[in-house]
Amino acid sequence: MNILLTSVGRRSYLVDYFKHALQGNGKVIATNSVSNTTGMFSADVAKVIPTGDDPNFITSLLSICKQYDVKILCSLHDWETPFIAQHFDQFLSEGITPIMPKLNIVDICLDKFKSFQFALSIGVPSPLCFLEIEKALEAIEHKIIDYPLILKPRWGQGSIAMQKVNCIEELTFFYKLMHKNILNNTINYQIEDNQNKAILIQQFISGKEYGVDIVNDLKGQFATCFIKHKVAMRSGETDIAETVYVPEIEQMSRKISEATKHLGNLDADFFMADDGRILLLELNPRFGGGYPFSHIAGANIPAALISWAEGIEPNPDWLTVDIGIRSYKDITLLKK
Repeated sequence: MNILLTSVGRRSYLVDYFKHALQGNGKVIATNSVSNTTGMFSADVAKVIPTGDDPNFITSLLSICKQYDVKILCSLHDWETPFIAQHFDQFLSEGITPIMPKLNIVDICLDKFKSFQFALSIGVPSPLCFLEIEKALEAIEHKIIDYPLILKPRWGQGSIAMQKVNCIEELTFFYKLMHKNILNNTINYQIEDNQNKAILIQQFISGKEYGVDIVNDLKGQFATCFIKHKVAMRSGETDIAETVYVPEIEQMSRKISEATKHLGNLDADFFMADDGRILLLELNPRFGGGYPFSHIAGANIPAALISWAEGIEPNPDWLTVDIGIRSYKDITLLKK
């Protein structure tokens, strides 16, 4: 069985996880828009292809899948997932399983306001959000929320451009500044038609952040979830994390799984507020940057995906983690 990892970038660890899971019975093919990355160096086969918004992107992916008899396709970049999801059924018809949700769920994941609305629709709490300053100010006036507030791009990654504001003067100033920057540096194709609703004004929550891998089988049924307390963060990425078990987060993860019916791994961020409330922050339609913290604690989702694709029940040990494992990201150099 051959596996394709798209937009592999520096994720050589995922290449290695899949290589180990295959145990020599298949190849890991990596694609990227540039060749000079560690993920490409680690793969059995590396191919440079256009970016997701290029008209030739899907044609290139399908050609590689057919050439190497790929059975599982994992996209590792948020902004190419919509383009793959648009052709979800076409990939399935070719015997290729995309590890992601369908297009409507991908759209929810990438749109932070839709994520908020989705969470409320399935009974999962989420911090209050607004798209207009006037509505946020009205909520403050009626004591529904209060300062501080968080401003962030409605479509964005990690903590890019996020700004905490403490008063109306800061709110109006940074809203205008962010709006200008977003229009000058288009984040994705959605913004063109939503220029006046491209900034999220969100209730600020103080507490602990948790990253969760919500894992479904290849029929879209809940298989497991791995919960990690994010001990330390850097530029929106988790640097230190510890595996934990929080029953309320598991229950919410099951609700998300049942609603999305995604295939494979869906990355979710939760917040446990100081007052004990647990709220969903955002969803990512792919293997998240926090998955290695699950893998090092005993999980093996690459092996489980391969088993499911072969019609075999995975080893139950692959769907569990040891609790209380604290792990740390490191920086290493690779000579090529």
